[in-house]
Amino acid sequence: MSNLHRTFSRLLTGGTMLATLPALAAAPLGVVPFKWDNTLIRVQVRIDQAEPVTFLLDSGASHSVLDSKYAEQLGLKLTAASPTTGTGAGNVSKSHGPPVTMRVGEVKVDVAEPWVIDLSKAPISSEVKGLVGAEFFKNFIVRLDPVHATLTVFAPDAAHKLDGVASIPLIVEGDKLFLEAALEVPAGTTVTHKLRIDTGSGESVNDEIVRQSEEVRASPGGGGLGENFKSYSGIFTSVTLGPYKFSHVWGPGSPGPGIGMELLRRFVVTFDGPHGRLYLEPTPALTEPVPTPPSN
Repeated sequence: MSNLHRTFSRLLTGGTMLATLPALAAAPLGVVPFKWDNTLIRVQVRIDQAEPVTFLLDSGASHSVLDSKYAEQLGLKLTAASPTTGTGAGNVSKSHGPPVTMRVGEVKVDVAEPWVIDLSKAPISSEVKGLVGAEFFKNFIVRLDPVHATLTVFAPDAAHKLDGVASIPLIVEGDKLFLEAALEVPAGTTVTHKLRIDTGSGESVNDEIVRQSEEVRASPGGGGLGENFKSYSGIFTSVTLGPYKFSHVWGPGSPGPGIGMELLRRFVVTFDGPHGRLYLEPTPALTEPVPTPPSN
């Protein structure tokens, strides 16, 4: 850890230096390497006995998803299902597949009813054949390390407390994961909002309150599934996650409050869904400015 990193860690934690994340008591189920796709995460996934293919790690997906063409290649028998919604506008057609075994690296995940969606219209590479969804985070303890580009996966009973590491509540509601953050905009307005945790989003924080910012820009929105729509971005005076406060944060003001990888990539994040905790260990990226969106 650099001296600069130590300094900012002390400042952002009120003078208390965060310890390096201790090893959990139990051996991990697996250590899975990943590759960056801008600020998104690609992992190799095997469905049943098929060859490994590329999936995106997407906690914002309520269920793990197979691309429709890939499901066809696998020969899965599909059943019709009601449409869903994505980060874009309108409904997204989907089908359901039969139960499959999804292996993320060597970690086995039983997916009772994978969603099958045409991902060709999503702004992702054609190499991506599916999404590793929320059940991965709900059923395991997952340590996402952006510095070493690894996911370390532990059994749900491996640990429930990591001493010396800042943590905040991880709120699990059905198939969705949330955290609470304090959002400040000009004129002294500060609110605490529940944000959906979305590792499939490259945004910082999305919340409609940012439209109260002193500077707001219009831009096309809907960076995932669904149709594009007119969106806005602005400046949060600050965003606070537990002991960490980020200043001058650009973010969109679309419906559906959420937090994406532009902020989460600044931490080694341990998702302890079984015990409802989210552990945050700062990395050298902590102090990087949030990029300003391009002008129209």
